[in-house]
Amino acid sequence: MRFLGLINTALVAGLVVFAFILYGHEHKTRMAERQIRKIEAKIGREREAMRMLRIEWAMLDNPARLERLAKRHLKLAPVAAQNIRPAHRVLSALAERKAQPLGRRDAASLTGLIARIQRGEAEQ
Repeated sequence: MRFLGLINTALVAGLVVFAFILYGHEHKTRMAERQIRKIEAKIGREREAMRMLRIEWAMLDNPARLERLAKRHLKLAPVAAQNIRPAHRVLSALAERKAQPLGRRDAASLTGLIARIQRGEAEQ
């Protein structure tokens, strides 16, 4: 009889230890699930941000918008027939030209042009 009581006590103690171990694993599992939900939410936000950036890029890359900006800022005109030269003449003329460094005045005018273009973009 005494032996059965000792076995019962050992089994109950083992059951209590097993319950604590199981509770610890359950706690770790819930923490991991919470972390997974946070990461999935972050992935969703990043996907939404990527979608918005793609939409914005499509808007900025719109050919009609680019054409309108080119007309406003570049002042391009059609090329006259007499200005068209064969490619080998153009390339040889480029090869003969000396490279000239960009002067302060040229750099300042380029900076000013970029600033004017950005202001024009912001006004739209």
